Amino acid sequence: MPLINIITLILTFTSLSVVCFILSRTVFNDLEGQALTVDNAKELKPIEHFISQRKLTMMQITYCLISSIIVFCLLVFADAKWIVVIIFSAIGGLLAFWTPFLYYSRKVTLRNLEYESKILDFVLGINNGLRSGIALPQALEIVGRDIGGVMQEELNIALYEYRLGVELTEALQHMHSRMPNENMQLLITSIALTQKSGGSLSDILGNLVVTIRQRTSFQAKVKTLTAQGKFEAIVMASAPFVAFVFLYILDSNLMYPLLTTPLGIASIVVVLILEAIGFFIIKKIITIEV
Repeated sequence: MPLINIITLILTFTSLSVVCFILSRTVFNDLEGQALTVDNAKELKPIEHFISQRKLTMMQITYCLISSIIVFCLLVFADAKWIVVIIFSAIGGLLAFWTPFLYYSRKVTLRNLEYESKILDFVLGINNGLRSGIALPQALEIVGRDIGGVMQEELNIALYEYRLGVELTEALQHMHSRMPNENMQLLITSIALTQKSGGSLSDILGNLVVTIRQRTSFQAKVKTLTAQGKFEAIVMASAPFVAFVFLYILDSNLMYPLLTTPLGIASIVVVLILEAIGFFIIKKIITIEV
């Protein structure tokens, strides 16, 4: 590449970097005034347990700009056609924009799974405490000290609300609102009905333990049976993109009409729409509500 082209590339990269930095700082200053004013954990969105919304937005914008600049500079350096530069820069920026959100959404999912895995131990701990003769609030405190993890964190919040005068069932319902789960709802309903109508809560919890075990076993079987369908959906959706990349690497001239002509661009749009429809149809089929 001639020296003048290298100098032009460096100047372009520097200019875009400065513009992106100024834009990022401007957005950041605007978001500073939108800091969270949360009085308690009940108002937090699940993803805000890990990162505030303003920081996530700032991260997404920054990743998008940086990725677009990098892809742009690499393609210009490779002397690619401008239509290719524009399309791939937009795709790179879009993928980078959603990467932080997907990362923290995954952390939320893992947090929910950890919470769900502790519910059986939670119910067993309460049941053992009641059978030993202690009251329900004391049983919850003992379980809250020993169970650990996300369950301990959420239970401590509920017990704190209870000490401030909130009804125990209401505090547990707040806990369910923060971390929705059907098994937890069954537990809260059992406690509420027992407090209103009387009866042995220990016997009810014993039956609830059996129910939770059966539900957990059935859900594990469903996940095993639908795993193949999920893998097939991912493979089918990604196959055209993988084929395009390989063909572009092997013979880029062969793929240029697909990116530079109206018919080729229209074909890409149709393929994307059909792939999205097929993926969501397969996902709908293999998603079984338990």
